[in-house]
Amino acid sequence: MSDNKNVRKGYTKNRVVLNTARVLFGGLLLKVCTTKVDYYKPKHTPFIIIANHSDPLDPGFEMIALKRYIRFVASDHLARAKVGGWIITHLGGVIVKHRDKPSSMLTQEIIDNINAGISVGIHAEGKTSTNGETGYISEHTGKLVKDSGAALITFKFTGGYLRAPRWSSNTRKGPLHGRVVNEYSPEELSKLSVSEITDIIRRDTFVNVYDEQRKNPHMYKGIKLAEYVERTLYICPKCNAVGDLHSKNDILKCTNCGCKLKFGEDAFFHDTGDGIVFDNVCDWDKWQKNVWKEKVLAASEGELIFSEGGQIVADVHSGDRVLLSDNADIMLYKDKFVIAYDDKSFEIPMDTIKSVQIASREALIIISRDYYFDIRTQIPRAAGKYEAAWRYLTGREYL
Repeated sequence: MSDNKNVRKGYTKNRVVLNTARVLFGGLLLKVCTTKVDYYKPKHTPFIIIANHSDPLDPGFEMIALKRYIRFVASDHLARAKVGGWIITHLGGVIVKHRDKPSSMLTQEIIDNINAGISVGIHAEGKTSTNGETGYISEHTGKLVKDSGAALITFKFTGGYLRAPRWSSNTRKGPLHGRVVNEYSPEELSKLSVSEITDIIRRDTFVNVYDEQRKNPHMYKGIKLAEYVERTLYICPKCNAVGDLHSKNDILKCTNCGCKLKFGEDAFFHDTGDGIVFDNVCDWDKWQKNVWKEKVLAASEGELIFSEGGQIVADVHSGDRVLLSDNADIMLYKDKFVIAYDDKSFEIPMDTIKSVQIASREALIIISRDYYFDIRTQIPRAAGKYEAAWRYLTGREYL
């Protein structure tokens, strides 16, 4: 266990830098980003703040709302970014979540910070929302809160996904609202089970942006509104073709059956004459996951389920991205992934894989007993279908 002196190293600098930035630029940031936050003064400190994750700037908005420095958990993917990585690790003082290391190490570091009197921020979904609904939150989060002995603050954002969809390279101009939902004292939490704390977190941070948009509609104006939505949507609901959805400007089209939809400033799909099955990304994504699950589980041993070319593959074993190929193929089988380029081929058996995750907008992370691959793409594609397939084929929960 780290001592308090080591954990607090850099804390004063981090706090001064970010608190100064909050005071000088917080109001401007809210105005530029058309964001409203409800200010809140915590009753207990230190605390763990847990929010749904819909916008890359969520941590900044949370610190503005609470008017104080919070040490956030950030993935190693962000920490490796050339400029942004230096800013968040040296000026922000984040707790880095290393994808290839045991979760127990991250848990202990968070608890060490709490014991040193430093409040910690967590986005328990692990990534910004892929479809506009709060993602799965495991009971590990509830256990962490209980074991920490800290207070819990739950925070909710609405509108962030519509303004900056995870799949899009273009932001829109439209409202985002953030607010504290509840604060729970250490005494209250000590009387609750891990499951009860997890249920509280799931309830307080749950948002379906399309349900909210139907109740209280806003316009999210921008350009090329549909572009790259195929980073999330990969099965056509008209013909069930996989990987044939392509976007340009405001139009999403299936190259297999020809049907097309227009993405509007209200954040919904609109019929262009071919009929419409789903008018929003969330309902479409939930449907396609079920179709994909049936397909991958029905595959026979040795059958190629799906493949794509034009993959940019890097090795991350050393902690840095080392490019292996900018034109590789990825192949999904029932019992393995295969990465191939030039005269090389890497077989990654499903039973050796520790984790398959999505980083950034479309980077696919595969970590196994022998490999740590960061796989990006020359052509937009949905990394989520590979994460889903791995979970289905190995009996893991995937929502």
